[in-house]
Amino acid sequence: MSSTPIAPTHAALYAALDQVYDPELDAPLTRLGFIDEVVVDGGHVTVHYTVPTFLCAPNFVYLMSHDIRSELSQVPGVAAVTVLVRNNCAESEINAGVNAGKSFADTFPDETDGEGLEALRHTFTSKGFLARQDVLLRRLRQAGLDDARSLMLRLADLLVLGDDLFVQHLPGEAPLRLPLAAPDLEKYQHKRRKLGLAQAPEALLFTTLAGQPLHEVDLADYLRRSRSARLNIAFNTTLCEGMLRTQFRPEQAQRHDSIGDSLLTHAI
Repeated sequence: MSSTPIAPTHAALYAALDQVYDPELDAPLTRLGFIDEVVVDGGHVTVHYTVPTFLCAPNFVYLMSHDIRSELSQVPGVAAVTVLVRNNCAESEINAGVNAGKSFADTFPDETDGEGLEALRHTFTSKGFLARQDVLLRRLRQAGLDDARSLMLRLADLLVLGDDLFVQHLPGEAPLRLPLAAPDLEKYQHKRRKLGLAQAPEALLFTTLAGQPLHEVDLADYLRRSRSARLNIAFNTTLCEGMLRTQFRPEQAQRHDSIGDSLLTHAI
């Protein structure tokens, strides 16, 4: 006696889509408003999404479409995934290539320079890591924790309560509260996982991209570089969100807030 397969839920599908980031904007496609529709037909899921700029680099868009297909394929009940992007100069080629399971190099043999999608992903994951790390370091400064102690923090020293972040285990002091900073830590941890950095409780919170300790003597120069990455992502995010709203989300055209604001408000 065979049982009828259970179709995937929209909640599970959107939870998977939350893990798909625009590589340049360092934010989930769901938060950026890129996702237009998710259609479920038994075990076949079709995703329609829109990018804000017609001339967005095809390799960026290919990476997003590839990741959508990959993440949704892991959701229980999903047997097949079709991903359809619109508003891109190469959308026909991207849609055909991704849904046929081809690589970017196979789809665009004349446009590759030897750097595959994984190298591209690593480049932008690294920029996101620096940007999110910069936010946390500067928030700790604003809360009164000196750099020497910040650089000694371990993952176990952080406690998330709701949207607030607490630094505990400070000798002779009460836990230090960072209001509304839990999302900052979540985004930073997302980048740490993507880079394969240590996740054990005793692991250092702040390290280089290679997982090496940061040193206070080098911190000023390091923060100049991380600040540049942070502001670049914030600017691009605000620009792209505005373009998407103006062209395709008329009900949101008068909004002036941006996901990129989180990279500016607390940490100039």
